[in-house]
Amino acid sequence: MNYIAEIGTEHPQESIRVLLSDPHFVIPRVFKSVKEFRVEGSSFRGVARYFGFEYEVLGNVYSSVNEVSYPFTLRHGDDVGTGRLRFLIQPGSVRVILEYEGWMEWFSRGILKGWVRDFLTDFEEVVRMERIKRRL
Repeated sequence: MNYIAEIGTEHPQESIRVLLSDPHFVIPRVFKSVKEFRVEGSSFRGVARYFGFEYEVLGNVYSSVNEVSYPFTLRHGDDVGTGRLRFLIQPGSVRVILEYEGWMEWFSRGILKGWVRDFLTDFEEVVRMERIKRRL
């Protein structure tokens, strides 16, 4: 499954890059089923619950000047799914690319797309408030 969405923004690229490089800012907002979550360096781990399934979310974050990438793995027993959430940051816009395959791919397609759309719905305001909070 591949999903691409783009949103315009008035925020500086560097401020957006700093926020999108923070798994605490991104993961719970995009993957709404994550209930327990911790970050260790550039790695993250969490437990998610959705439709009665409990599964583990594992991944890393990589950041460059204009791209932030979150390769991740979902595990439910022996079932595994892998994906990557990427943010391409350009002057005046952010493109979100979500790739996923494996466990529950067909079932998760609509859910994941909806979560990305929800993340982008109030993106400008959330970024504005977080920039104020962090003084970015």
